[in-house]
Amino acid sequence: MGKLTLRLIKYFIGMIVLVIIFCFLSSSIFLSYFYVNMQYSELKTASDKIYEALKSGTQYSDIISEYQVSSAILVKDGEITTLSASKMGMMSVIKNTGIEALKEKGKYKNQMNQEFLYYKNSTNLGDIIILQNNKFSAEYMRSTYIILSVIFLVALIISIPLVSMIGKRITRPIIKLQKASLDITQGNFDIDVDVDTKDEIQELSNSLKIMADSIEKKNVMQRDFIANVSHDFKTPLSVIRNYSEAIYDDILEEEHRKKYLKDIIKEVDRLNLLVIDILQLSKLQGGTDILKKENFNLNEFLLDFQNSFRIQLENKNLILKINLLNKDADIFADSNYLYRVIYNFIDNAIKFSNDGGVIELSAIDEEQGIRVSVKDNGEGIDEKYADGIWERYYKSRKSGGMGLGLAICSEILKLHNFEYGVISEKGKHTEFYFIIPFKNNR
Repeated sequence: MGKLTLRLIKYFIGMIVLVIIFCFLSSSIFLSYFYVNMQYSELKTASDKIYEALKSGTQYSDIISEYQVSSAILVKDGEITTLSASKMGMMSVIKNTGIEALKEKGKYKNQMNQEFLYYKNSTNLGDIIILQNNKFSAEYMRSTYIILSVIFLVALIISIPLVSMIGKRITRPIIKLQKASLDITQGNFDIDVDVDTKDEIQELSNSLKIMADSIEKKNVMQRDFIANVSHDFKTPLSVIRNYSEAIYDDILEEEHRKKYLKDIIKEVDRLNLLVIDILQLSKLQGGTDILKKENFNLNEFLLDFQNSFRIQLENKNLILKINLLNKDADIFADSNYLYRVIYNFIDNAIKFSNDGGVIELSAIDEEQGIRVSVKDNGEGIDEKYADGIWERYYKSRKSGGMGLGLAICSEILKLHNFEYGVISEKGKHTEFYFIIPFKNNR
């Protein structure tokens, strides 16, 4: 039995004991009050019947016997008439309390510690005072207490296995979740957390399953990322090693030697750019990079891209068409990071556009803000790949993976709180866009 189950059992039993004690005390008080009032009611009935008998001149001794009256007297103008065969307790009441001081009903305890209940009925014949020994009430209450104690004890004994069963039923799914969480820490994400409790525990179970799936997905992405980065490092490192060995062995002519050195520098630059991209993505995702926002003119900013891709455009006979806003608008953003985003969009558009096509860089006023987009007329992206292209090294086209570029763009746009996305139709076009909210326009 687990610690949590034992704790729940202790709590439940403690609560049951408190409830039993409360019920016992309240029942005792209520029953005592109820029984005494019932006796007063009987004494009143007895006194009323005695009054009717005195009034009609009939016998009343049977009434005294029927209601177990200890003693009864009639007091009129200071004269006391005994109505019962016994005066037990009556004279002591009259002597110590006084007839005039007697209330309608009450209790009296004599020197022998005997408790009596009395009832005074004031009539036109005089005050009829009857007295009843309360020992029967005490015996009744004692029997009642014993019965209640037995009932509550039996209830407590029965409740222990029931509470144990309930405790196990409550803690079973929690223990199951605990085991599942331990499995996750050990790298086992195929966890069994099917809990059908229809409460917060089931919600926690669902959340744990979602968390396990998310961690597993991230682990797969991390492994793929490491594999892709390793591949990206391996190729240039192999080139550098082979070329360096050739130069070291001095087997190259001067012309080839310079070419090899040039290729080595090129591969080193490629490695350097890859390292910079990895570090930048890490900083963006870790939240350690701070945006340096400033006001700048959007139309002038977009025109800077006209000459940035001249050679690449000429090589594929492409045209970069820039559609500006109808009027100048200043925006508040990190210009360097925003330049990186648009540069990446255009660079991808050139890579995947057919020769002789048109690439459009546009800025359009919309209800939500200014929409900036880059559209090509290339091969397009399958709809099932559209959401995943923002991930690192996500492969979505025949020509290979998307590298780190779009992952970096995604993090930059998230930091700016810009809405972004991609619209593509297979075999026709692809459009990458982001929306600058009006609050960022000045």
